[in-house]
This record gives sequence, C-alpha cells and structure tokens, in this order.
Amino acid sequence: MNKTTKGAFAASAAAVLLLGGAGSLAYWSDGETIKGGDVTAGNLSLDTPSCDADWTYAGSVANTGTVVRFVPGDVVTKNCTFVVRGAGDNLKATLTAPQTVATGANVKADVTVAYKLGAADMTSPAVVTAADNGKTVTAKITVTFPFGTAETGSPAVNINTMQGSTAALDDIAVSLVQIDPNA
Repeated sequence: MNKTTKGAFAASAAAVLLLGGAGSLAYWSDGETIKGGDVTAGNLSLDTPSCDADWTYAGSVANTGTVVRFVPGDVVTKNCTFVVRGAGDNLKATLTAPQTVATGANVKADVTVAYKLGAADMTSPAVVTAADNGKTVTAKITVTFPFGTAETGSPAVNINTMQGSTAALDDIAVSLVQIDPNA
C-alpha cells in the first residue's frame, strides 16, 4: 500500500471514529422513579356571625342604651361572634374590617374593630392560625360619628345638613385573609 492510500484510509477511519463518538458516549448510569403521591390543601373560613340586635352607645356619653337618635360626636358599638375555621400546616391569617362605612349624604362614620379570641384580647393586627380552628372570635365594632368636618377636597360632613337624616349603616364586612406564615 502506498503512502497516499494509507493516509486516506487513516483519515477515513478517524472520521468514522469521530462521527460515531458524537452520537453517544457510554458511561455507566442508572435512574430511579420517585413516586409523586397526593398532598391535600387546607381551608380558611368564618362561620355566619351572630350579632347584637341593636347598636348601643359606647358609654362615653351619658346615654348608654340603644341608639335612637345619634348626634355628631357619638360613639356606638355592636358585638358579633363567629367561629374561625382553618386547617393548614403553616396557616396564618388576619381578621380585617374597613375603616369607614357608607352612611348616606353628609354623614361620616369611622369604624374600628377590636377582636377577642375566647376571652383573650387579640393584638392588632388580629392573627389566627390553624391552632385556632373551631374557636369563637368576638368582634366589637365601634362606629364614631365625628363632629362636623370638611375633608380635603370633599364637602363638609356631620354638619347642619345632616340633622334629621338617617345614617343607614352599610354592612361591615369582617374578612379573614391568609398572610405569609413567615411575616
């Protein structure tokens, strides 16, 4: 065999080896399948509340009974109880309510809510966890009708034009909202 033939043969053999190695290079290996399985989500809810029949004065004025005719400066309250339902390994949620309530024209009302879990006062924000599942929460809803004020960019409220009007308090929604358990 001459040198040219030997060189061509060697180049062809090298090309075949290179092309053959490009497709796969066999190392020993193994693999196993990990079974998925099921995980079940928890839940979060509030039972329907049971509330006092009437709004009463908060006791900051001489009249401490049922509200009949309010005036600016009055503070009225109502208590509602409900059961917290929640399950989840890392469940954490807060009880929230709006800071104002719609009442009608020229009447302003501010809302605050204080919560108790059983007999214990809850700190603000009121936080519940799965450990509170089935426990009763009491929400003391306080509505304040401040003295006549003019809000920035708004007409004056709780002034002479409100006399004789009815403050139709809209429903006050207490919500249970999940939060980051690490927060």
